[in-house]
Amino acid sequence: MKKIVLATVCAVLAIGSIAPAHAQKEAIGMFYEMQMAPKVCNWTGVADGKKLAATIADMEKGLGISSSEKATMMKQAETELKSDPSNCDPNGMLRPMYDEAVK
Repeated sequence: MKKIVLATVCAVLAIGSIAPAHAQKEAIGMFYEMQMAPKVCNWTGVADGKKLAATIADMEKGLGISSSEKATMMKQAETELKSDPSNCDPNGMLRPMYDEAVK
């Protein structure tokens, strides 16, 4: 279910029509997971994540996420990422989403 929500959020971002809302603050956690995945999962041969970082920064600014909220959400995202080994599978759903987000 989490991956379906992430795919939906990515599709909406690609269109550029996200409006700030509480649900979007929760959804940014999935972007934090995507951002942390190369390091946490020890992926090799990943593209530079600068574009993803810029997208996340824009989302944080638009949603008014405070530094304490960000820290909390990043801890939750890391825990969630580590909780399911399939998240780190290079042939799983997260790796292609990361690769697409950094293009």
